[in-house]
Amino acid sequence: MNWQRSAVLMVTLNVLIGNAQLAMGVELARGQGVLTRAKRDYFPIGMRLGTFKFLPTLSSNNEWRDNIYSSQATATQDLIFHIQPGAVISSDWNRHALNFSALGDFQSYASNSSEDKDNYSFNLNGKFDVLKTSFAHANLAYANQYENRGQATSIFGDPSFGFMALKPTNYQSLTAALGYEHKINRFRFNLDHSLNKLNYQDGVAPVSFAVIENDKNRSRTSNGSSFRLGYELSSSYEAFFRANYNFIDYDSQFGADGLQRSSTGYSGATGVSIDITKLLVGDVYVGYQVQDYVDPVLKTVSGLSGGLSLKWNPTGLTTVTSKGTRTIDETVQGTSSGVLNTMVTLDVDHELLRNILLNVNVGYSINEFQGGNNRVDTGYNFGFGAKYLLNRHFYLASGYGMSSRTSDIANADYTTNSFSLTLGSQL
Repeated sequence: MNWQRSAVLMVTLNVLIGNAQLAMGVELARGQGVLTRAKRDYFPIGMRLGTFKFLPTLSSNNEWRDNIYSSQATATQDLIFHIQPGAVISSDWNRHALNFSALGDFQSYASNSSEDKDNYSFNLNGKFDVLKTSFAHANLAYANQYENRGQATSIFGDPSFGFMALKPTNYQSLTAALGYEHKINRFRFNLDHSLNKLNYQDGVAPVSFAVIENDKNRSRTSNGSSFRLGYELSSSYEAFFRANYNFIDYDSQFGADGLQRSSTGYSGATGVSIDITKLLVGDVYVGYQVQDYVDPVLKTVSGLSGGLSLKWNPTGLTTVTSKGTRTIDETVQGTSSGVLNTMVTLDVDHELLRNILLNVNVGYSINEFQGGNNRVDTGYNFGFGAKYLLNRHFYLASGYGMSSRTSDIANADYTTNSFSLTLGSQL
């Protein structure tokens, strides 16, 4: 009778999945959720530029934050005005793909102009279809950004060191990546390589106005290569093994502290990719990672690695996204060699009405500094928001966010709260 019970279970499962898909009202692409699904009267059309589609955006965001310096001792509040232009150009071809995007977030603080920021980024990516089951892809990206106040992996941006740099740490990032995927029957092969160049700008200390040598201490180039082998167990599951190798080369052989922080590392992981009728899509994996540093003073960092990235559509109106990673990150604090960073997030998006979208998100992280003072930081964040689509060209959005950190060293705890109101436009 086992086959009869199995048949009943299969029929029941198919009925439930079919009902869920009917409730969606539209066909969902792999990994698509309620936020990215086209909503007919509210979805931007953009402009045609030959065989390309051009979609410009512009938004104005007003934010109030109660602790702009992420300080435990004294909280300073301020109003922050964001101007956020953007543009996406995407190809509309039967084969191959080419996309370009440009984004900006220009921030002006009402009372603390030293915190003003000009964030912007450019991204060019493409896909070249070689065969029906194989393709090559490439990506080139550039960004100008600023570290958040209280960034624990920096030297002087953190209030726990007793003083802060006069301005947030500014840095530029240049990333280039190449990859190839090929599938033969049930086997899938992936080869990828990426290069990331980080260039930190020097800061200025308060009172003494001494130069903070961020460039000498932190500017570096990271190279990473990976190989992935997957085997399709069924139409819904693919088991895989992935191996990674990296080497990190600091621009200056010795930092201001006299340490050589360049390193090499490797990791291996095994996991499974899931695609259950597009309702549950993502990857789950676990493995081991090692990072070995040039300077003998800096201890080798090793430990479990892992991650997950899952998107679940329980109904056509709700999307639940969960992500988690465990990685080895860089630091220049004392004689700590690296940071074991574990982070998990959960986002829930709900389409209350066709033009009203709601969001709730929570997150948790723990940073374990390896060597030195063996500092341990625990972070929490929570937020919620709503987006009201007026028509296909304009929308209103508002939200609340909370972020906090607790640490086992003095003066490093903080909590920040923020409220925002946004008016956005899109063509």
